Amino acid sequence: MLINDRFNVDPSRNEVVDQQTGKVTRVEPRLIKLLCLLAEHEEKAVSREIIVKEIWNDYPGGDEGLNQAISVLRKLLGDDKKKIIETLPKTGYCFHGTIGSDQTVLKRKPFKVIYVSAAVFLLLIAAFVLGYYHHRTNDRVVPGKLSHEESIKAFKMDSKSNSDNREKGKLDSKDSGKPRRTNDQKIAEEAGSWRK
Repeated sequence: MLINDRFNVDPSRNEVVDQQTGKVTRVEPRLIKLLCLLAEHEEKAVSREIIVKEIWNDYPGGDEGLNQAISVLRKLLGDDKKKIIETLPKTGYCFHGTIGSDQTVLKRKPFKVIYVSAAVFLLLIAAFVLGYYHHRTNDRVVPGKLSHEESIKAFKMDSKSNSDNREKGKLDSKDSGKPRRTNDQKIAEEAGSWRK
């Protein structure tokens, strides 16, 4: 919002820019809320009770805070004669400034949208390219090398055959170099000799 064709108020940044001097002033959010509340009720009286309720949430010290906030806003807007923010004794305040929209703020927002959109688009393209490249390198058949799945399968088969060979190929010290018999073989032989 542009006040008196001079002060650009940006509530999203809590900034007031004096377009005559180029001075940028950051203010606390409560002051921006107060200025916006008064500007919304342009040329209408806004009671102190409503302001304290809206801006200070009925905080007991809100009345004193309101006096200080009005003083800061007047200095910020160069309102030495108290014509922009008029004090209405025992009532409240009335805002008499002219309100317009600042074209520079309106121009700045679409550029942000364009830059953010372009950045998101480029990130999506990069993610797609990396995903495609990763997928292609995993599926590539290289002579002498196995794929990931083939390596796992070969490892499992190798592990199983090694454990089977260990069971079958263990040598019994009593048999002097003969392969050790498994428990199943011993039981079968004992059952066969018992039947005879």
